[in-house]
Amino acid sequence: MNKVLEALSKKAVVGHRGFPLRAPENTIASFKAAIEAGVDLVEMDIQRSLDGVVFLLHDDDLARLAGVGLRVREAKWAEIAKHKARGEPIPTLEDALGFIDGRVGALIEVKHPEDSAAVREAIARAGAAGWVAVISFYAEALRPLKGLVPLGLIYARPPGAIAEAKREGFDIVLPQYRLATERSNSFAHRLGLKVIAWTINDEAAMEEAWRRGADAVASDNAELAVRVKRRLYG
Repeated sequence: MNKVLEALSKKAVVGHRGFPLRAPENTIASFKAAIEAGVDLVEMDIQRSLDGVVFLLHDDDLARLAGVGLRVREAKWAEIAKHKARGEPIPTLEDALGFIDGRVGALIEVKHPEDSAAVREAIARAGAAGWVAVISFYAEALRPLKGLVPLGLIYARPPGAIAEAKREGFDIVLPQYRLATERSNSFAHRLGLKVIAWTINDEAAMEEAWRRGADAVASDNAELAVRVKRRLYG
């Protein structure tokens, strides 16, 4: 079984962008901190440079993390790589997969559907299909990866996307945690879908998400989420 689906079958903690309370998000240092904290899965966001390099970054520019207004999708990788995310190197997807290397499962969020083919190639080159899943707000970003890895549809507004995910043949739904109600989680499970609720940094809200039946909680505070999960499930 794919390592992501295996983790979700046992209740899981997802380190959202690694462990950004300990190290800059979407960096090797952040993933290292998350793994050391005991997460089951790490989540990362990808962008693609003008010359086709797939790398880790949530935003379309470097203003928030590096203090420069460089539009990364309009820049070549050599120019992007000169900058650091709050002091840490910006890794390529290949770098990140090489570091994680199946020690935990990984969720790769595709933010631009046109990047899907490059992500598929990177996963195949890294031999990571057994421990990676790809997620996106866009069904069209996931379709090109069917048959390679598990796929998950993210949503943040009602009425949600559970029926759409099932219709598309995906494996996971990722609701903003307020939408992960007991009723909607039960519906997803009846359709054979796993549920990851995001992004929860409050202890009481984590407990409530699992009480409602979520299979995983994504958090910026990996240490807290792991502690809550272990208290509830051992």
